[in-house]
Amino acid sequence: MIDSAGSFRSFWRDAPGRRFAHRHERLNQHGRGWFGRALRWVLGVLLVLLGIVFGPLPGPGFVPLLAGAALLAGESMHLAAWLDRAELRVRRWLGRD
Repeated sequence: MIDSAGSFRSFWRDAPGRRFAHRHERLNQHGRGWFGRALRWVLGVLLVLLGIVFGPLPGPGFVPLLAGAALLAGESMHLAAWLDRAELRVRRWLGRD
């Protein structure tokens, strides 16, 4: 099966430390309309804000924060590079490097 440009299957197959940058590159190789990009920005920002609000509460408040950051990383190479570096640090901290 051929993955689409935004498929998270390709995202998980990529090597740690380059996942977000590769996803950003895949998404930006295909001509995407302004509506889809605007929708990803709005949804990403809303998820990040939701994660910030629910972060101190009991439960997985970090999940919407990470999902929103991943959506925004598809639109911002700087954020994608930062998330790649953060992933490597977290993997080292967890002993999965």
